[in-house]
Amino acid sequence: MPKILLEGQEIILTPEQVATDQAITDTLLPFYPDIANATFKRTENEGETLIEIVKRPGTKGNTQIPWQIWQNAPEYINPVILLAIQLKALEIQGGLTLETLIPLQPTLQDATHVGEKASTETRRATSALKSASPIPAQTPLLGF
Repeated sequence: MPKILLEGQEIILTPEQVATDQAITDTLLPFYPDIANATFKRTENEGETLIEIVKRPGTKGNTQIPWQIWQNAPEYINPVILLAIQLKALEIQGGLTLETLIPLQPTLQDATHVGEKASTETRRATSALKSASPIPAQTPLLGF
């Protein structure tokens, strides 16, 4: 049986799966996405076929640079943070009482609504990022 050497691991595949470099790539790509651009080095050792997979570095990331997106994003302070500062100031001054909290109830509800919406959007974005496929950049990013 032919053996694949990849990242210090030995992987045994069937002769059909190692017939060509493309067949190896098709078999292993779902488990090792970095081999998409790898090189294959075949050697014979005591009648056994060894195929070493050497990954090639490539460009990383997308064409949209995240810091440009962030730079163009509107600035604002989360209302929950503003409310927390306001409540802390009241507490320090000794003015955090039921009488001061009752008028703040609409602000508390608005801040809670904004916080829940932001939390939902963060979970949605995180889920999308976890399931997204890598996209090679058109140009190399310096420093990475």
